[in-house]
Amino acid sequence: MHWFLETLRRFLALTPAIMVTIIAHEYPRYFLYRRLNPDRNGEVKLPSPGFFRRIDPIGLLMFYLFKFGWSRRYPVNYWKLKRKGTSRAVFTALSGLTGNLLVGVMAGVVFYVSGLSSYVTEIASGTAGSPLFSYLADVMYWIMIVNLNTALFNILPIPPLDGSTVITIIAPPQYVNWLVKYELYGIIVLLALSALGIIQMIMYPVTEFVAFLARVIS
Repeated sequence: MHWFLETLRRFLALTPAIMVTIIAHEYPRYFLYRRLNPDRNGEVKLPSPGFFRRIDPIGLLMFYLFKFGWSRRYPVNYWKLKRKGTSRAVFTALSGLTGNLLVGVMAGVVFYVSGLSSYVTEIASGTAGSPLFSYLADVMYWIMIVNLNTALFNILPIPPLDGSTVITIIAPPQYVNWLVKYELYGIIVLLALSALGIIQMIMYPVTEFVAFLARVIS
């Protein structure tokens, strides 16, 4: 019963943190694309921002299991952006992980300055207190952890992650077609690497470092 309650409490704290992470990753890309590419004649109309539109079932499961994952990307025409300047396309591709990094850092500041770190149940140093404060502390803790993990996870050059998008944008023309074809298998590669534990092994130093920072400021 205790295990069930602990799992439920973590699920209830993780869920809003994952929502914030997905929003922080996808919304900057959406708004930056609209700003840098005002002329979208002939393109499919971009969907309005919406959290549930961005959910990828497998990526969502990764969030719950490993505290990092991915979402459905907004349909950005990077090649049209690249014709107006490679930097525009690169900035747009990196805006998602930048958003996660900023939100993660801000959550860490709030976590420390507000005193919520004293109530978090996910760290051994946390102390018992008001259930509301403990819940808010756990949510803020996971917003910090999941956003920082996701920002660093997205650097990996595997589709559909942002690192792969940047490589495709800056690659010489003769390699672009091959990279685009590779994207079709990227999700399979990502799942296979996750199933084999390779992604977790690569991310282990990152997640441990982020957890260490959380302990330091708590």
